[in-house]
Amino acid sequence: MFRTLVFALPLTALGSSASVPTVSLSSVVAAPVTVAIATTAATTFRMPSIAAPQVSSATCKAVPTIRLTDSTPGVSKLCIADGKILVNGRDASGFVMQDVKAQRYGPLMRGENVPNLQVRRVSDTQARADAALGLGLVNVSNGIGKAVFRDLVWIGDKDHPAINSDDAWGAITLKGKDANDVGTFEISNFDFQNLFMAPGSHYLNVDGISTEAGYSGTISNGRVLNASDACLDIKGNVRVDNVYLAGCRQGIKAWTSQSHGLVELGTNRFVGIIGKGSKTATRTITIDVLIASGDPLVPLFRAEDGVVNLHIKRLIAKQGQVLNSSTSYSGSKVTVDQRLAI
Repeated sequence: MFRTLVFALPLTALGSSASVPTVSLSSVVAAPVTVAIATTAATTFRMPSIAAPQVSSATCKAVPTIRLTDSTPGVSKLCIADGKILVNGRDASGFVMQDVKAQRYGPLMRGENVPNLQVRRVSDTQARADAALGLGLVNVSNGIGKAVFRDLVWIGDKDHPAINSDDAWGAITLKGKDANDVGTFEISNFDFQNLFMAPGSHYLNVDGISTEAGYSGTISNGRVLNASDACLDIKGNVRVDNVYLAGCRQGIKAWTSQSHGLVELGTNRFVGIIGKGSKTATRTITIDVLIASGDPLVPLFRAEDGVVNLHIKRLIAKQGQVLNSSTSYSGSKVTVDQRLAI
């Protein structure tokens, strides 16, 4: 089905947004300049159904920590509660953790050198941080091969945040900066909420999903709500599509030139997207559809440490939405091809 829409001429913002003519999604009138646009789900964030863990017992209890090695069998059909950490170890290829339901648990998995890791249908609610082991669903380094993370829920207990330290945590953290810290991944169908670090002298470095530069892949079909730092902290070649991000310091912190599909930003505390720049090259972040449904006074974008440009092919936003922070790195701009009103 096609609908005739009026579109705003391309807009470039160098600082705070001025008032920009927009098109209403609910009432479209004839105008001298029109374009036929296919009406598809690509203009609306849709929260996916997340498959629940299939466990063998409804009684959840703490279990001994599983020490991960190259001979450790997979973990499945567990209902666990009130434990410190479920899996911890290294050097395990093809390890599978699936159908795990956890309550009031610390981090579920920490590992090094875990190529072809598979994590499916895992939930952790009222999740708690451990003083030494941090928090999160998966925290791995030193290589992941081709990893899959699918149908995942992590909802933190606000009364049990990570201690204030110089470490970094997240619901999913692919970490490490060495030559071995590489791999590809798929993260899909997820719901991550309440990822906090306690106040203190250290930066509050807890994200929803964090990927270092050696990891490339996709993040799709899910949401991140409420994190001390970024909802998504992305350093590698990663594409994001059909995600909702709100309640974080920033929705996305992008460290490279990136291209994304549909992103909806609710209200984040500081800015919608941070683009980290370079002194030697201009970077560009491209988003096919950006829905700004939160507070319009929170800027959509801020460039830091170098020139970074944000190119939005279709922006769906409230009147008065600030596009570019007044403190963006000089010369950085936001360009909008088409703007529609919520």
